[in-house]
Amino acid sequence: MTARIDSKDLDLRVVPATRVLLHEETDPERVSRLRSALQNDGFLRNPPIVAEANGDYVVLDGATRTTALRSLGCRDIVVQVVPYAPDRTGLEAWYHLLPHVAARHVIDGLEALPDVGVSVTTLDDAEQQLARRSAAAAIVVDSSTAHVLTVSESIPATLRALVKLYGGFGEVFRIVHEDLQRVVRSQTDVEAVVLFPAWKPDDIISAAQAGDLLPAGITRHVIPGRVLNLGISLDMLQIEASETAKQTWLEGWLTRKILARKVRFYHESVFMFDD
Repeated sequence: MTARIDSKDLDLRVVPATRVLLHEETDPERVSRLRSALQNDGFLRNPPIVAEANGDYVVLDGATRTTALRSLGCRDIVVQVVPYAPDRTGLEAWYHLLPHVAARHVIDGLEALPDVGVSVTTLDDAEQQLARRSAAAAIVVDSSTAHVLTVSESIPATLRALVKLYGGFGEVFRIVHEDLQRVVRSQTDVEAVVLFPAWKPDDIISAAQAGDLLPAGITRHVIPGRVLNLGISLDMLQIEASETAKQTWLEGWLTRKILARKVRFYHESVFMFDD
């Protein structure tokens, strides 16, 4: 059964693209593919999800979409604004799986990373250091051994350099923390797993506002009630009109959708199978 919806429950805004800040880097190839898809479709289906911060909007999910929209000349972007609080928006770290060749390249290249200390310790100790934020990352090579990276300056800069070590070895597969032990022990083609610190919202806001971006694919936001299949014409985002006028149009458009019962909110979690 779907819940009753009021337009005030959906915080959708038209904001200048210049006020939308990324907290992570983007992959140029993914941006190019999405740019082509958006251009062919002509609509923004899934708006970037943002947190408001000192008059700007920090992207929590949708960095590739935001970059693609800018490259298409969109002066404004429709965003979904969500409360950035632990009881409303979850924040976790993705871990990266490294096959044999990539793992060897990373281990051999750690000592060459600038301003980075490297030590070998146990998996339990590495996880504790990451939780305390005394380590920037850890590379787990088996179920009990980890190479821990410590830095005195910018953690984002160190992580960008680390990810570049294996960025040229094809697609990086990601897992969440709960999968770690099983994957390390059972996947014969995975030689190492890269662990990242436990992030906090302040880390994300600071990275975005300072322009000291994290690498792509290491933060994971769990956002209930995200908007999908919105269908806003790119023409509306590209035309010269005031932010107020566009927001008024958006609110009227949203109200008409709700009254026509073309918006549904589902409480249930779902499993989705791709073709």
